Amino acid sequence: MKRIAILLLLSSACCFAEEVTLTRSAVMKADRSIVSLKAGTVVELLSRDEKNLTVRFGKNTGTIPVGSIAATAPGAVAEVKKPVPPPATPAAPPRPAETNYGRAVEKAKENAAKHEKNLVRPSDEVLQ
Repeated sequence: MKRIAILLLLSSACCFAEEVTLTRSAVMKADRSIVSLKAGTVVELLSRDEKNLTVRFGKNTGTIPVGSIAATAPGAVAEVKKPVPPPATPAAPPRPAETNYGRAVEKAKENAAKHEKNLVRPSDEVLQ
């Protein structure tokens, strides 16, 4: 009779686990596994510590950082840090062609540019 009462008490305690939604991605560390949880995932909160939360996701039970579910105040504005672009360096001049194929390609580009320059466009004559 005592065993049934204890089992009943334990099963009812498991039903009272609070379901929380993660606000940030987290890595849940269990005994023999690591599970990556994305933001918005619903997990069962089993217990809290100062730094960690014990949660259950599916069949796995493990710990995640407290900051994963910490909600910000409604009026608080999060600071967004913009990445600093690296200083611009001048582009290196193109190397001259070293092979016959490379020289042929350069000559073809030069000839195409000359051809485009020599083309007569009707719109050019009208605008002048």
